[in-house]
Amino acid sequence: MSTDGDSITTPVVRGLLAALSVLGISLAVVVVPALAAQVAGTASSATALDAVLIALNVLVLGHGGGVVLSTGVIDGAVTLTPVGLQILLVLLAALSLRRVGHRLELVRGDGVLRVGALRDAGVSLAAFGGTYAIGLAVLAAIGRSADAAPMVTSAVVSGALVAVGGGLIGLLWSLRREPTTAVPGVRVLELLPAPYGAVARSALLALLGLFGAGMLLVLVLMLTHVPAQSALFDQLDPGIVGGLVLTLLQLALLPLLAVWALVVLLGGTVVVGTSTGISLAEVQTGVLPALPILGALPEPGDLPGAAWALMLVPALAVGLGAVSLVRDVAELERREQITAWIAYPVVVVVAVLLLAGLTTGGIGDGRLVHLGPAMGTLVLPLLGVVVLATGLVLAVLATDLVPWTRRSIASLRERVDAAESAERGEDAGRRGSTDTRGSTDTRGSCGSRGRTGGAAADGTDADGATDEDAADDEHPSDVEDADAWDEGAEDGDDQDEDPDADQDDDARDEDARSAGAADDAAADDADEDPTEPPADEGPLSPRAGR
Repeated sequence: MSTDGDSITTPVVRGLLAALSVLGISLAVVVVPALAAQVAGTASSATALDAVLIALNVLVLGHGGGVVLSTGVIDGAVTLTPVGLQILLVLLAALSLRRVGHRLELVRGDGVLRVGALRDAGVSLAAFGGTYAIGLAVLAAIGRSADAAPMVTSAVVSGALVAVGGGLIGLLWSLRREPTTAVPGVRVLELLPAPYGAVARSALLALLGLFGAGMLLVLVLMLTHVPAQSALFDQLDPGIVGGLVLTLLQLALLPLLAVWALVVLLGGTVVVGTSTGISLAEVQTGVLPALPILGALPEPGDLPGAAWALMLVPALAVGLGAVSLVRDVAELERREQITAWIAYPVVVVVAVLLLAGLTTGGIGDGRLVHLGPAMGTLVLPLLGVVVLATGLVLAVLATDLVPWTRRSIASLRERVDAAESAERGEDAGRRGSTDTRGSTDTRGSCGSRGRTGGAAADGTDADGATDEDAADDEHPSDVEDADAWDEGAEDGDDQDEDPDADQDDDARDEDARSAGAADDAAADDADEDPTEPPADEGPLSPRAGR
């Protein structure tokens, strides 16, 4: 890289300056509240120098290092990391190296890495990490006092990890470019080869969901235990400035408690001292530091069995990540899909175990020597939740289960519709036959009413008529048809009594035709109006005679 007289553009110098600037900001973050608390604490005998030394010890703890205390109240190593402060330090390192990446112009105008971009980025990251670790070791050595002694070795290691981790995030962040009409956009995770970019996105989504679930549980506990926290705050009586410092300290511990809550939701156990433990089965706590936020812990005792249903919350977060993974790798080959499906739960499990390990520690050599998740109780429940949630999503979305279920439901619906259609057809056939029989009966009753009406027209009472009057009122044609029917019946009887049993079929056919003719004549007579005389009746007919 070339330089001019106004700016320094070499990667080494830029990395060194970035490390110094981040160390200065980090020092201010811890020293200013300490000095404010010392000034406001009128009852305290600590001087401003003591406040600065305490701030340096807190800075080492914030990076993940250790401090050895010998105050008489707490004796031994303090290794519990305020995760909130650690997240802030990582973010400061990432922002600083992001600016370095932009100034080094790692990406050309057309969205492609320039020649030597990776080399310059690596050099600047190495310079940043080395300078930061050495600077933190110097601050740790300065922070030694009679009551507290930061561990220099742990300060170097933890400082290097924070610097390299945050710096790498910042450099990758600097590669990101928004798409334009002429140049395609650059996404950090898209730089990874397939399918690992999709795995990284899905795992990040799952981890954010898991952390959010733990934070939500902590907030719910804080809201439901406000009186207990208020009582602890009143006992400390920190004042206005001291209250602000205490609030900052609790904010630094809030992500730590969120990870502990996540461990409990996953089925593990969190230890808060010797012979204690918090899980979904029971709560056993002892004497704790007088921090108001710790008043949100549940009361000791056994929890109901329904508390185990809370494991569905982290399972839902893992499932959402798996859904995103299935969609991202849907267009890839089967081999790459299987690789992604196996890598996703592995990445999530490893990340959760690392996160839980970072939140373990202790305060002194007393009963608070063990604080944080009991890793042995977390491994199996974590594997069960992650594997089962991922497997369920894959079984539903990545196989033919859903299409097969839809086809089965559609086939069942078609069979049900066909059965209902056949049943409706049978009902319609029955109603049609019933309507046909009803029409025939109606016509018969109409004929009867016609004959009754005819009798009334002759002036005869249908209810009071005698059998003899009814015989007189009969139509002559009816009498003649009846006599003909009787004669035919007698002929039939005579034929049955005829001893000649060899009568041929022609005679029987003739009799059948005669009987049918008689039936047709009777039907025609029934349809005629009895009130109208027959057309062939003359003045000598029996009715005319009456």
